[in-house]
Amino acid sequence: MNPLTSRLVLLSSLLFAPACLDMSQPGTPPTKNPCDPNPCTQADKNTCANDNGQAICLCREGTLPRPNGSCEPVTSANCPEHPGDSAEPDDCIARAAPLDATRSRTQGIEPVGDYDFFRIDATARNAYVLTATPGPGALLPRVDVFDPEGRWIRAQDGSPGVQVGFKARVSAPYTVRVSHSPRDPSPAIGTYTLQLATPVQDDFGDIPEEATALVPAQGGTSGTLVSGRFEYGQDEDWFSFPVVLNAIYRIEFDTTRTVPTVAAFIRENVKSPFLTQQKSFVEFQAASSTTVFIDLYSANETASTYAFRVYEYR
Repeated sequence: MNPLTSRLVLLSSLLFAPACLDMSQPGTPPTKNPCDPNPCTQADKNTCANDNGQAICLCREGTLPRPNGSCEPVTSANCPEHPGDSAEPDDCIARAAPLDATRSRTQGIEPVGDYDFFRIDATARNAYVLTATPGPGALLPRVDVFDPEGRWIRAQDGSPGVQVGFKARVSAPYTVRVSHSPRDPSPAIGTYTLQLATPVQDDFGDIPEEATALVPAQGGTSGTLVSGRFEYGQDEDWFSFPVVLNAIYRIEFDTTRTVPTVAAFIRENVKSPFLTQQKSFVEFQAASSTTVFIDLYSANETASTYAFRVYEYR
């Protein structure tokens, strides 16, 4: 056994040798509000929202955002009206009913092909979790989430109930759509109950630009355990740390909590991971001196807690 291997075996027995957690961004000047002054000057798109330091322009009330970026006035052509439950007409974003955590809503998908839209007046960085529970009948609910510009974020299909979560990137209305799942070929209708959980602030960023900086612990030293939580099943938490050419890095998880999946990237390419694993520890040798980003997520899409430390061996 060579000296480096012997050293790794010895040090790996010291479970959770601590790492330093650096939440600060030294030398970063205060962030200017991109919405002051308001850069949104189009007549139908004059509401500004701050998306992580970038200004986005939202459609004014009474218009619908379209995928091509335009704002289309609400008419009978884009917001169909038909018989159904007492909430109708609610088949488009402009007719979305307000939804908050103070009470659930029980409605129906009827007739076949019906959509029900809801509006969540979200706060930036908060995580929102919705649960749709079908009533008697054959309805298999599907929940879609759209951002303030009307762009689709994600969807979950029921089995038979469904839970879906999202993180608000700006303080603005987000839209939720409930329908019968297209995974079920039957033309089902029926009732459901939609519940919004009390929102909580997301603990770590969901994209590389929001990654929390870590300092790896030198082998055999002590430091701070990094603890986190997946606030909803589809949550992602990003971290970063510097690496040195040929040094070995080891990420060890507390196995009494959730062991998340790790996708690791280098600074030069945060689109294609060089490693994806779900194990009690993940180890790699640095091929260059750079910054490594790690994306942690729940393999089975459940809200849960986790904890880990990062070692460096030279």
